[in-house]
Amino acid sequence: MPDNLIGVVVGSDYAEVVLLQQTGPNAFTVADETTLSLQTGDRPPAYNVLHGQFCDYVQQHDAVCVCIKQTALSQRATRMVHLQAAELRGVVQAAAAASGVEVRLVNKAAVSRTFGGRKVDEYISDNAYWDRLGLSALKKGLREAAFVIVAEFAG
Repeated sequence: MPDNLIGVVVGSDYAEVVLLQQTGPNAFTVADETTLSLQTGDRPPAYNVLHGQFCDYVQQHDAVCVCIKQTALSQRATRMVHLQAAELRGVVQAAAAASGVEVRLVNKAAVSRTFGGRKVDEYISDNAYWDRLGLSALKKGLREAAFVIVAEFAG
């Protein structure tokens, strides 16, 4: 039976979520893709709602691992949206951990140095690469969320 793997990229008010099934060492299929949006209003209650939504998502899809794109250091000044994204990333991490699955934080800069011979953004823009993985149906805007899985699980 294929493993259900979840990849997540978090912004200041959303979490892009991709569910892949790994069918072989370098073969995946898209099982689901969604964006969880933070409710408007006060952030703490909205965080609680998103926490519950993500816990439910992980459990409903019988995921074995959640891979989350880790916070990156900014070469420019840190702005409020960066801090809000970091807060929401923590909420997603806590929800994944509370769901009882393995959680992996994926550092984009480290992956660019260690995965294959190209930078992450080059893989993300390469349509032929996604075709070879069996993920040509994946929306281009969600490729980064899928790539955090591929970087961790591709053989």
